[in-house]
Amino acid sequence: MSPSPLSPHLRGVVRTGAALLALWLLSFALSYVHLGAAALPVALGVALSKAGLVVTIFMELRKESLTMKLSFFSGLALLAALIVLVLADVATREPPPLRPFGTSDAPATQFPAAR
Repeated sequence: MSPSPLSPHLRGVVRTGAALLALWLLSFALSYVHLGAAALPVALGVALSKAGLVVTIFMELRKESLTMKLSFFSGLALLAALIVLVLADVATREPPPLRPFGTSDAPATQFPAAR
């Protein structure tokens, strides 16, 4: 068996690219499958795995300094906090105090005829 002409780093990039293509194909195929309530968690799992591959391999976050890693993870923490705050806001909202025009429960009144 002859040695591979690709360097180990390039082989890792090619494998990661192939894995990303496979995950893309999986998400494309799953878009045609009726998963019901499991559709969102499955789609988010595939998306998170693709994002993890891009961050670790293509952005080379594994080899970066601690400062870069802290910057990246503090950005993720801020994003998570904002998502939690939005979800808490939506979950604790009361219905609006006024009904939209034309949706009253009262029977419609007719105006007197013009003379």
